[in-house]
Amino acid sequence: MSFISLEGVGFTYPESSRAALKDISVSIGEGEHVAIVGRNGSGKSTLLRLLDGLRTPTQGRVEVFGLCTGDGSNLPAIRSGLSLVFQAPVDQIVSSVVEEDVAFGPENLGLPRAEIKGRVDKALRAVGLEAERKSPSLFLSAGQQQRLAIAGALAMEPRCIAFDEATAMLDPEARKDLLGRIDELNAQGMAIIHATHDMSEAARASRILALEDGRLVFDGLPGDFFFPGGSGLPAPAERLGFGLPPALRLCRELGIEPRLGESLERLAARIAASGAAIGDAYGAASMSHNDGASHEAPRPAPGEAGDPVGPAFALEEAGHSWLRGTANERVALRGVSVCLQPSSLVAVVGRTGSGKSTLLQLLDALAFPTGGRVIAFGQDTLAKGTDLRSLRMRAPLCVQRPEAALFEPYAADDVAFGPRNQGLAGKALVARVREAMDKAGLDYDLFRDRGSRGLSGGEKRKLALAGVLALDSEALLLDEPTSALDPETREAVMALLAGHAASGRTVVFATHSMEEASRADLVLVMRGAELVASLPPRELFHSAYDPAWGIARPFAAAMAIALAATGIEIQGQPLTLGELVSGLKGSLAGDGGRAKEGAG
Repeated sequence: MSFISLEGVGFTYPESSRAALKDISVSIGEGEHVAIVGRNGSGKSTLLRLLDGLRTPTQGRVEVFGLCTGDGSNLPAIRSGLSLVFQAPVDQIVSSVVEEDVAFGPENLGLPRAEIKGRVDKALRAVGLEAERKSPSLFLSAGQQQRLAIAGALAMEPRCIAFDEATAMLDPEARKDLLGRIDELNAQGMAIIHATHDMSEAARASRILALEDGRLVFDGLPGDFFFPGGSGLPAPAERLGFGLPPALRLCRELGIEPRLGESLERLAARIAASGAAIGDAYGAASMSHNDGASHEAPRPAPGEAGDPVGPAFALEEAGHSWLRGTANERVALRGVSVCLQPSSLVAVVGRTGSGKSTLLQLLDALAFPTGGRVIAFGQDTLAKGTDLRSLRMRAPLCVQRPEAALFEPYAADDVAFGPRNQGLAGKALVARVREAMDKAGLDYDLFRDRGSRGLSGGEKRKLALAGVLALDSEALLLDEPTSALDPETREAVMALLAGHAASGRTVVFATHSMEEASRADLVLVMRGAELVASLPPRELFHSAYDPAWGIARPFAAAMAIALAATGIEIQGQPLTLGELVSGLKGSLAGDGGRAKEGAG
């Protein structure tokens, strides 16, 4: 009996004429750890839903534990043994209190109350939500909701868990904890199926399936996916547009053997041991491919574009509490003071629940300070006579859950809503919508008549981004704008945001990616509802970095620290792979022998 098998599977959504999956045949064995990768809209989420019987194939057959998903009587047995963690966690939260939501699945299995409590306690500990067990589930942050959905899956103690971008909204510490937990579960014999856009996560699996336009185009070992074969062609990961994990790219640039799953410390030791040889080989060389650095055109220093009369936004001892005056009151921000200048790119980072989303809502006047003041474009958001509608048009917010902001039946109509309310019509409106959709990575001619709700999770995120771009506003506020996007689209979005800042607009975005934060002019670090740092990224991630913040360093900065421990000092405080390699070449070419000796 096959654990999981798909035979000639195809699927087309009822509202679409385009097949989401085409002729998929694959088997997954008991206890395997499989990563599924693919661009947005390639069919990853659809494939996972077929496994759980939430969708029935329009062609072919899906069997889980030897049971056909097309037979409704098999679904209880399938779902008790295979848990699916959705891309949008709020879609699977069914109870109003955290611990009750985690208990929902085990209760439906008819387990004794003592066992249910034990499973709930264990699952909440595993995802770090013990302190929130009595909290209203719908008032958690998006990252906390994602952890809650994972806890619900763990409490079922299934034979297999299928994760759909489960780490997309998690902060670096929570992501590290979850990936470690996934490794533990797999080592204990649980099958793991993990759809992800993160190549470092995919490299942890024992097998990778790659989808392209609904077809299975790769099925093999991570080594075969990330390393080129003897044909001279690029590795499949690069050929398919996913790129390589940064550690593998660094190894390739230095001409040393790439190894999957290697810690920074071990890689640093190998680099130090090969120091003289690397220095000789690379002393006069240059990077042979895109180095992952930001290549935007130089832009004016924040505040120098045009003739600004003051900061774009200012918070003066601003605080905010949700459910104020109730038993469930939650302090989201406390005493935040900061000025954000025009023509600046500002990143907001911090652990889930630290206040990032609330900060953005205060800037957009969707929420108001319960203490202190928020000044947007010189106007106090609480002052009588402040035109809130105008403020929100001048600084629209792209929310964390884009599907919550989509309401028009067709994609182009949703993007047109804002500019139409600005008074745009006719050819000018069409031109604005076309430009915004194309910039967001949704080809206008291909997507204008597509149903908004029939788009993939990543495509919905692009559509929500197009909606705010279409307003052609003075500022942009974005909450996790690249979450659930494939690598190429993430890069395009970041270049787009940098371009907006270069054109004289203020861009503020919340992110859990320190690689993205390192490209900003200013990084705001939130911790426990307070602003604990506000610094340029080079200073913040090097000399001022505090591990107590609960955020990671970008790869290049973390690698430079690991190399320093071996005696190799990298000049210039690198933030990108290109800067790291350039610094390494200089250090090793000038002092390679001593670096090698020091490492020994």
